[in-house]
Amino acid sequence: MKREMPRQTEKEEKYIQVGVTALRGPSGEFLPAVPLYIKAEDGAEEAEEKLIGDVGHLLALRMKAYMDGCKAAGVPV
Repeated sequence: MKREMPRQTEKEEKYIQVGVTALRGPSGEFLPAVPLYIKAEDGAEEAEEKLIGDVGHLLALRMKAYMDGCKAAGVPV
C-alpha cells in the first residue's frame, strides 16, 4: 500500500498561540496540556503586540503600587 504525501497549499497559513488547556483524568490528575491557536488574520499580529504592551503596562502599575505600599509600611523592597 503506497502512502501519499499531504498536499501543500499555495499560501501557508499562520496561527497564533493564545493559551493552553488541559483536561482532567478520571482520578482528577491533569492530562498533558494542549496549546490553543487562532488563525492569524489581517491585524491579528498587531493586536497581539498591542495586548502584550497593555498587559505589561498593567503589571508595571501593580508592581509600583506594591513597592509603594512596602515602602510606606517600612518593609524593604
